[in-house]
Amino acid sequence: MAKKYTNFRIGGAPLKDTEDYTVWTNDLLTRIIASKTVIQPGKSTVGHKLIDSDVVYIITNGRGTMEIVEYMNSDEGHGSNPSFGIEHKDSYELAAGDVVLVESGDYCKVVNDSEHDQLTYLRIFDRGGWRQ
Repeated sequence: MAKKYTNFRIGGAPLKDTEDYTVWTNDLLTRIIASKTVIQPGKSTVGHKLIDSDVVYIITNGRGTMEIVEYMNSDEGHGSNPSFGIEHKDSYELAAGDVVLVESGDYCKVVNDSEHDQLTYLRIFDRGGWRQ
């Protein structure tokens, strides 16, 4: 195997580990980041506004809901008031096998609707939007 591919998997020590969810990230590639998130039953991610990055979510296990907020002015965002500048707000059911595209400037939160099973998804996104 080529030497540069010795770190080609998403795994190892988590980048973020809370009682609600765990995130593993791999930054091997120059332009994109890949990560895996596991959300515990009945829990959710914190949610955040995507900045400088479009994101592909690939649901690999479980079921849940994705909350999306589209803002009128993606440059200024919502500041400390998440209701400022909302153009559209909605939620979408998620199941294993779903692929969801989220645009830069939108707010996104993932909720695990199950009381028994974990929800797992992969994210592929532009390096510019990575928050370490």
